[in-house]
Amino acid sequence: MTRLLVIGGSDAGISAGLRAHELDPTVRPTLVVAEAYPNFSICGIPYHLSGDVPDWPALAHRTRADLKTAGLDLLLNTRATRIDPFARSVTVVDGDGPRELGYDQLIIGTGAVPLRPRIEGLDELGPHEGVHLLHTMGDTFALAASLDRSPATVVVVGAGYIGLEMVEALRARGIAVTLVEMMREVLSTVDPELRALVRAQLQAHDVDVRTATAVHRIERRQGGVQVVGSDGFARTADVALIVAGVRPDTALAETAGVKLGTHGAIAVDRGMRTSVEGIYAAGDCVHTYHRLLGTDTYLPLGTTAHKQGRVAGKTRSASSAATRGRWARRC
Repeated sequence: MTRLLVIGGSDAGISAGLRAHELDPTVRPTLVVAEAYPNFSICGIPYHLSGDVPDWPALAHRTRADLKTAGLDLLLNTRATRIDPFARSVTVVDGDGPRELGYDQLIIGTGAVPLRPRIEGLDELGPHEGVHLLHTMGDTFALAASLDRSPATVVVVGAGYIGLEMVEALRARGIAVTLVEMMREVLSTVDPELRALVRAQLQAHDVDVRTATAVHRIERRQGGVQVVGSDGFARTADVALIVAGVRPDTALAETAGVKLGTHGAIAVDRGMRTSVEGIYAAGDCVHTYHRLLGTDTYLPLGTTAHKQGRVAGKTRSASSAATRGRWARRC
């Protein structure tokens, strides 16, 4: 029986494992998941924090029991620390310490990690001081705890998808929000007409929008967190939320000799094969073929990750699947 090991338990990793088992029931993929929350919708986090989805377990696409019944073995709270492509093994660490897991085929679905802008003071402050990043369920619980203390004001740094969704969530809770964006307009990756509509909606909902403003410093002050930026910008709020985008999490792959491509993401062919034999990759850690552009680009989106995972699961079974490409805009 083929030993299929998957690193990652979000959209790409889960869909890859499910597809592989669906096509070959003799294969029971083992998924290495760093947290205790497999198959959770990161995209749904703002809707939990707004109160629209009050029960956080409802963010899971499937329960652990569902995943086990579907043919997946989960190693939760287990972090992969090293890939040895020659021995075909992965070093993992859990509560009992390090151990080796062998594989015949490996699918990397390590996703992305939040960008940490070069902001003075950011590395010294955290949730206890009211400064948050948002990407994992752990981040979600920390931010939820801060919001449960009924802050009156929040500064959101970053006006991309997650930043805008969090602004909506915070306004739904009656919190006054200042949105700070270094680009000249919000949602800078879309057409000007759409950006203008989004800006108008923000203003209609009493959001203080500050574009073309780079944040230079965050510091704890009496009465809250002060966010200081260009052109004399300064705001003191109860909470600061930094959502400045993501970058591909490629550390494991890179140390294993896997070639990187566009935006520093893992380079894969249209069947999600990497440059190393027996290793595939999918999701926010890889680049993707853009059908309209006719080239590879980086699209860290849940729908893209899910489809890439299915292709990886099929390719390792049949070595014949290829993505048709995505229609999404370039980020």
